[in-house]
Amino acid sequence: KGPSVTVDTACSGSLVALHLACQSLRTGDASMAVAAGVNVILSHEFMSTMTMMKFLSPNGRCRTFDENADGYARGEAIGCLILKPLKNAVRDGDHIHAIIRGSGSNQDGRTPGITLPSGVAQEALIRRVYQMACLNPADTDFVEAHGTGTQLGDP
Repeated sequence: KGPSVTVDTACSGSLVALHLACQSLRTGDASMAVAAGVNVILSHEFMSTMTMMKFLSPNGRCRTFDENADGYARGEAIGCLILKPLKNAVRDGDHIHAIIRGSGSNQDGRTPGITLPSGVAQEALIRRVYQMACLNPADTDFVEAHGTGTQLGDP
């Protein structure tokens, strides 16, 4: 029992769904959560528009957070995670692949357009999630992040 929601926040949808699932577990709204994401390219018109707007890399390689970034590459995929509070997973003898110590999502509402992220808001979110997770950034081994592979989109 718990919330059942569909999330559509464009390219961040899967990460937002994961955050909402973690939030439901933290608040006790659910004792187990399923977070899934899917991307299917159904429209060649959309791809043409993305190319004209220079969102897609001309060479088909995404170099997110790289100074040589020139766009991103599209792909199709589906992924699904089953989440439980750590103590419940240990109790149930589940195979634990990872521990999510913190998650977050924000939007500062002050950007000139929906595709123009705010570096200040992103930094504030990262700091807040590290604090929530009681982690030192220097101890981080892996970060799952979203980036467009463009100079403007990856502040």
